[in-house]
Amino acid sequence: MKKEMETPVKSGTLIDSALSVEVIRIWEQGPESVEAASKSELALVTAAQGWVVRLMVLGAVLAVAGLYVGVHIGRGWVPADDGTLSQSALRVLHGQLPHRDFGEIYTGGLSFIHALAFRAFGVNLMSLRICVFLFFLAWLPAVYYVALRFTSAIGAGAITLLAVAWSYPNYPAAMPSWYNLFFATFGAAALLRYLEVRTRRWLFVAGMCGGVSILIKVIGAYYIAGVLLFLAFLEQSESQDDSPEAESPKNSWPYRVFSVGTLLLFLATLVNLLRTRLGMAELYQFVLPSAVVVGLILLGERSVRAGTGERFRTMFRAVIPFLCGLVSPVIVFLIPYATSGEVWKFLFGVTSSAVSRSVDLGVIRPVGIEKIVFVLPLVGVLAAAMYWDKFQGKAVGATLGLGAVVLAVRATQSFATVSGIWWSVATLTPIAALLGAVVVWVKRKPGERMKVERQRVVLLISLAATCSLVQFPFAAPIYLSYAAPLTLLALLAIVSTGKTQSGTYAQASAVGFYLVFGVVSLVPRYIYEITYVVGHMDTMQGPRAGGLKIDGAAFFDDLSRFLREHSPNGLMFAGNDCPELYFLSGLTNVAHDDGGEPPEEILKAIQSDDLNLVVLNDAPYFPGAVMMPEVRAEVARRFPHTMRFGIFQVFWKQ
Repeated sequence: MKKEMETPVKSGTLIDSALSVEVIRIWEQGPESVEAASKSELALVTAAQGWVVRLMVLGAVLAVAGLYVGVHIGRGWVPADDGTLSQSALRVLHGQLPHRDFGEIYTGGLSFIHALAFRAFGVNLMSLRICVFLFFLAWLPAVYYVALRFTSAIGAGAITLLAVAWSYPNYPAAMPSWYNLFFATFGAAALLRYLEVRTRRWLFVAGMCGGVSILIKVIGAYYIAGVLLFLAFLEQSESQDDSPEAESPKNSWPYRVFSVGTLLLFLATLVNLLRTRLGMAELYQFVLPSAVVVGLILLGERSVRAGTGERFRTMFRAVIPFLCGLVSPVIVFLIPYATSGEVWKFLFGVTSSAVSRSVDLGVIRPVGIEKIVFVLPLVGVLAAAMYWDKFQGKAVGATLGLGAVVLAVRATQSFATVSGIWWSVATLTPIAALLGAVVVWVKRKPGERMKVERQRVVLLISLAATCSLVQFPFAAPIYLSYAAPLTLLALLAIVSTGKTQSGTYAQASAVGFYLVFGVVSLVPRYIYEITYVVGHMDTMQGPRAGGLKIDGAAFFDDLSRFLREHSPNGLMFAGNDCPELYFLSGLTNVAHDDGGEPPEEILKAIQSDDLNLVVLNDAPYFPGAVMMPEVRAEVARRFPHTMRFGIFQVFWKQ
């Protein structure tokens, strides 16, 4: 017996202290005491062994994912993205404030995080990727924690690796939308913990995740909206009673008017946000998921028994800690603006940059409802595994696994197959929301455990529904990766809660297929967009490149060197939309905005007597950044010498 106890005792330092103390106490009393221990004490030993397995799986996931992503972290770039992020961080490192001292296209919080990365790892492009990689490593335990609520340790590990394959390594730049995904997952983990322990500090933590997320990029508001939808359902589920012996319902009409009005206002706001580009694809992808969650809450009103006062108290007990957590980081962030009396510059800058960014990005429509046919096989497999007893067993799993292998191999040779698999994921969120609502509605049975299971499903489908809005209005394929892990976790919760059969082998085949596809076909192709073609990648040698491997490395090395040689005073204007040139060359921008200035500001900048060097970008990444003809004419008049470098025309005086 003593030999059998070695593993849990050695691992006791890794589990929570109460459990460790109890296991060690049993061990120290000797074999006789262990054999005579109560069932609860032996259960603690079993739990300790379970925690060891969970920690071992998590360690394996961290090692595999960290190594896999680390191999891809320095590959590829979009010059405007890396340039914008690095230039903003550099300005903050030099003591400037976003929106007050320079134009910032995001909220500004990310520039402070990246400035710290520059200070810690050096001023180069790779430092930003190391920063987001560290956040990615912190994200993995959060995904694993959420998945553990619904499946075994091995299953949670597989789901975590699947979330990895469909997210960050597909575009490892330090984009704010990755941080939005990370903090939404942190918030989901905190809220699941709240459902288990009912300690309001976890609501505060979830609120802080929302506050930090919105400081990084305003689309953090989508996470906040998802949480508020969940809290509305949480209040309702805590106030309703479906049991036959329940007392007569109290008067809750005032609260119902408030609740219905707020939910309908949310949907109206959502439609208004989409109004300029509202088609069938947007209705399906962006309106339907949220509308399903709202409809589920409205339908649940009929079984509520509590009165108005009690319902408001229940709601406030959840909403107030969340809102306090939400505003805390925002208040701290605004302190330097408040002390300089220029909070208005921050608010105006955030609003104007969000509007201009949505215009500059242009429009890429999301995958339409006609592509739903590609997701039906996945839904069919999962549904059959959940509810059809003849669909169980190793034989079915092996057959599905063999088919998955054939399809995965086919995807390496056929772009049409790649597109079909991609569409099966791209159309999944609305389906997941519908399936989740059905499961929650069917599972309306008395009992605290069933109530918590329904609450967990609604939490995840709410976040998946609202956070999928990251794809609006620029639904390039990589934007799906910013939200896909939340949909994956929601689907896991739905399958776990709704299943009546084990279905392990069939479901494992589906998970394995999409994991293999991500690893073999998705990430190696560097799919920023499904149709994006990348040439041979070489390592940039410039002092600020950080060893990044990109297509055209020698070109940017030569151009940066040429720019430094032709600006003796270190000043340059590069427009529009080529901030990477400022960062790689180390030259200083004479204008306020590193991305794109209006024509009048550009004319004012290039008329400075101190300016000797101008670069014009003839093919900016964002359509709204095309240089005006009058600006080009003035540059040609004042800067007589010129040389072309690809899409860049360089002008200088002497």
